[in-house]
Amino acid sequence: MSRLSEKQLLILTIGITTLLCVGLGWLIYTDLQAIDEEEATIAQLEEQIATAEVEIAKIEGREHRVIANREMASKEVEFLPAEEDIETFWEVLEKYAVESGIQISAIAPTGKQDKVKGPIQSVPQLLAVRGTVDEFLRFINLVENHDRIINVLEYSIAAGDKPDREDPTKVRHNIKLALTTFTYSKKIANTIVSIPQYEKKRTHPDVARWRSKIKIQEKESYSLRTSLGRRDPFISARRKIEATSEEDEMDRKRVEAILERLVERIRTLEGDLDLEDILRERKDIFRLTQQVKDNREAFHGLGRDIDQVKQEKLIRNTELSERFRNEVLTPFEELRKRIKAGDDSQPPMTLVEVKQRYDDIAKDFDERKWEAVRKKVGDFMQMTREGDHVVEESRPWVEKIADLLRRSRVIKNFEKRKIEISAIIYSPNALSLAIINGKTKSEGDALDADGRVVIAEVGEDYVIFETEGVEIKKLKGE
Repeated sequence: MSRLSEKQLLILTIGITTLLCVGLGWLIYTDLQAIDEEEATIAQLEEQIATAEVEIAKIEGREHRVIANREMASKEVEFLPAEEDIETFWEVLEKYAVESGIQISAIAPTGKQDKVKGPIQSVPQLLAVRGTVDEFLRFINLVENHDRIINVLEYSIAAGDKPDREDPTKVRHNIKLALTTFTYSKKIANTIVSIPQYEKKRTHPDVARWRSKIKIQEKESYSLRTSLGRRDPFISARRKIEATSEEDEMDRKRVEAILERLVERIRTLEGDLDLEDILRERKDIFRLTQQVKDNREAFHGLGRDIDQVKQEKLIRNTELSERFRNEVLTPFEELRKRIKAGDDSQPPMTLVEVKQRYDDIAKDFDERKWEAVRKKVGDFMQMTREGDHVVEESRPWVEKIADLLRRSRVIKNFEKRKIEISAIIYSPNALSLAIINGKTKSEGDALDADGRVVIAEVGEDYVIFETEGVEIKKLKGE
């Protein structure tokens, strides 16, 4: 084998070096590409980690919100009965049937319950009843105002054609209703989201803050007004229902008029109690005192008239009895609760307030404004529940206020007597005399035969009388 020349050797060396450089360059390039890809992957992972860290940081706050909502859930779903309470659903319907006057002939589930088991489940029912239109509307009103949610999905009415056996003046129709209520399972609801260390986290301040922001939606309600005298649209206007006697009709109208007056007085008192609440909130003591007095007098007067209606048994008609119970007795009891709650919420009158009342009444007393004294003392006693609703240290002043009223009454009765002092014979060192109503009197003498008024003192130009423990000064010629 011949040896390579120097030129050939140089070319070979250059070629090998070139190949090595190209290979090395390719390796470097591929490594750089791999590094770029790894760096891109790392950046993407870092971005995902940052996003995850942000979400992780929100977990605690979200847990607090979930806990707050879960804690308030019991109030938010109060209108939904628990699964074990659904049996009372039929009892509720039967109760409302009795109150409205309709007759239930059948209650049955439709079998269309929710297939997916969740915390809230619908319970559809089919109800068949008999009743007049008024009875049916009252029943619907009671159902829709029930504390637990009951939806009336649809209903159908088959018009009756014969008078009712129990009450020939009524025609009852056959009615079918599709109702649905809902149940709430706290057990299922609590398993949807599991929160570790729940009991510890529920005391966190953020939970209390979120709970304070949750507003419970209040259920709206309305009261159905009576429709007495309104024609039943499912009865032909040409059809004649058995009429009552003329005497019964006159008695019915008289009772209806009494009920209308009672209902109107209840509505007026409801508005006056609203005004009382506003004045109490504003702490407008002067107007509140008079409003409380007027409201209590109106309430007691209304109670007496209601008792008279019950004692005299004026209402014998079933429909009017129902109206009397729903529109008079029930609202009257609600008014009683409101008045008691208002009285209980009123704080006891302070010593400063009692002394201010005393000074105001004493001013009228000194000015001999007896009617003003009587009215202001009466208002004070009304506000303080006959002087009991005051702080302990102000009780002596309560007695002074009561004494002002007593003394004003004594003086007022004394002033009704026709007493005339025509002359006075005054002697500082001897017995002084006064000619009163034409008779000569001295200290210790009774004014009249009844002995209720006694001459306590005779002065230069005045006489002091004493009656019922009160001394009254009267000037000569006054």
